[in-house]
Amino acid sequence: MSASSPGTAQVALVGTQMVLLAGDSIGIDIVVGAGCTLEIVEPVGTVAYGGDGDSEWDISIEIADGGTLIWQGQPFVISDDARVRRSTRVKLGTHARLLQREILTFGRSGQRGGDLVSKFHASSSSTDGEPLLIEDLDLSRGRRGRVGVLSENRVLDSIIALGWRPTAKIPTDLAAFDLAEPGTMVRRLGSDHDHRPMDTCWQAWYHELVAAPQPN
Repeated sequence: MSASSPGTAQVALVGTQMVLLAGDSIGIDIVVGAGCTLEIVEPVGTVAYGGDGDSEWDISIEIADGGTLIWQGQPFVISDDARVRRSTRVKLGTHARLLQREILTFGRSGQRGGDLVSKFHASSSSTDGEPLLIEDLDLSRGRRGRVGVLSENRVLDSIIALGWRPTAKIPTDLAAFDLAEPGTMVRRLGSDHDHRPMDTCWQAWYHELVAAPQPN
């Protein structure tokens, strides 16, 4: 952990091996205090391996009033025969902000990947607890290959801004979705890890967020 000024901190999320074995259940709880800023850095990605049993990856995020969380996630790889349930639950206080990147990759080199059920649920005090973003994705092998889901793609790369709406220009080859409440999601589907357009977008949004005054 490092802190550059009062109320700010940067934390590196490092596992001993950054692997998720069959039957593992990992829970991560993150709480950002009122008016504070937390940046999470992942030096390496995570690989979920196949075997006997399902595995779980559960993240709970609470950002108090005026707080900010920045989390640039590295690839989360679902290798052959893995069966993973992944969930992210976000609660934003008034004027709280989130910037998060999530990269889901099916298969290691030469693989097609296993099964993933991914949920992302977010709510905000600014909307009286009403949902801000609800996304449930069943990306199991029998479903994700359908037209309109992932088809032949194996990388689902997303940048999610909640509690604020970035104004920086979004690369034209990315799909952008503005939410009803302040927030935007940018997404790229691909057959490989071409990070360039998403990296460009991330850098633009990151610098816009850290340069903006902390909301009261």
